[in-house]
Amino acid sequence: MGLAEIGLVVGMGKDVLLGVAGIVTALVARKGLNNWLRELGGRTKFEAALALMRASYSLREALFNCRAPLVVAAEFPAGYKQAGVNPSTKDEVNAWNHVFKNRWSHVATALKEFDTRSLEAEAIWGSGAREATQLLSRCVSVLYAAIESYIDNCVSEGENFRVDRQFSSKVRSEVFGTRTSSDNELTKQILTAIQTLEDFSRPHLRHG
Repeated sequence: MGLAEIGLVVGMGKDVLLGVAGIVTALVARKGLNNWLRELGGRTKFEAALALMRASYSLREALFNCRAPLVVAAEFPAGYKQAGVNPSTKDEVNAWNHVFKNRWSHVATALKEFDTRSLEAEAIWGSGAREATQLLSRCVSVLYAAIESYIDNCVSEGENFRVDRQFSSKVRSEVFGTRTSSDNELTKQILTAIQTLEDFSRPHLRHG
């Protein structure tokens, strides 16, 4: 075999080796990219699940604070229930509107963040996330409706509750209740909703 032929063979060998090396490099790069994307996806889900639970706990606290059975004097408007003076119906309504407006403002703030995180979770996990978040959202709606009914009863000077004792008991138990009220239906619903969210988020929090 002449020098020219040997040079040709060597050149072809180099081309083959370079081609193989290029293929191997491409495969390694692709595997690395896939691993990076998988890790990035896991990290994104971890952060989304963590943010969802933070928002859920904040909303839970806001709901229980709003439902606190003890309403201290400082929560009422200045001058309400002055010594020896019975408040008028209008003053009574305004006073409770004042109390619940301030209490609800914290719920509204927490709810805004919770709704944002809920939509983010739904975008990542689909309908399963929506089913998990809806339970707590329903609790917010129940409390809002109950507060409205409570104020309406003040407007009616207590007549609404007098004519329907069962309705009165239901509304009062929804408006007021602590996290330790084991026989309070709305309390149980809130705690169940939080447990559902924890069960949904926990698998994604293990990969952070």
